[in-house]
Amino acid sequence: MFLSTSQAATELGVTARQVRRAAVSGRISATKYGAAHAFSQRQVLAFERTAHRGRDWSAAAQQAALDLLATGKTSELANKALTSSARSRLKLRIRDAGVGALTGQILRGRVSLRRAANEKTKSDFASSLAGELGLSSSGGLAVLISKDPTRAARRLRLGLDDSGDIAVIEGDGVHRQVLEAFALYMYGNARESSAAAGWIASAQKAL
Repeated sequence: MFLSTSQAATELGVTARQVRRAAVSGRISATKYGAAHAFSQRQVLAFERTAHRGRDWSAAAQQAALDLLATGKTSELANKALTSSARSRLKLRIRDAGVGALTGQILRGRVSLRRAANEKTKSDFASSLAGELGLSSSGGLAVLISKDPTRAARRLRLGLDDSGDIAVIEGDGVHRQVLEAFALYMYGNARESSAAAGWIASAQKAL
């Protein structure tokens, strides 16, 4: 189901102008027909779940946050990009952030929804977190993580689809579980999103 700009605005409780600005900036994915935008229900829900205020984090901050959540410490690359005080402030921001705001900051610019040509291909990317979260390993959101997501998606013939059920994310294997949790929170069904939110909150508290 696709929504017009005004319908999406009503769902989100904002103005049509705000929705158009979000689409132009890439904060919400949309299909453009001439001058008009169409929004999938899944993308509208994802935008609602991850809306946040303030400045977008830099790529270095995103990477450092993923390091902290996945391993409890930052990598050498992040240490070179951020000062010690900047890393300390980032750790505090991670702890204090809402799950939605944190997800929006981390996945900004690195995730797209796609759809496989068949269920076999989709099943190859079932979430590794499913069992830990008490979720079914089939039928839900699948997640593909790659350093070159566009190339990986092309090789696997995963077509872009704003209602798709495979989240394709730019990232490293060491961050797999964290990225999967963010994707499930952002794009999963109600049960997946709720379970992922609890997992993310626990990771935040552990810092």
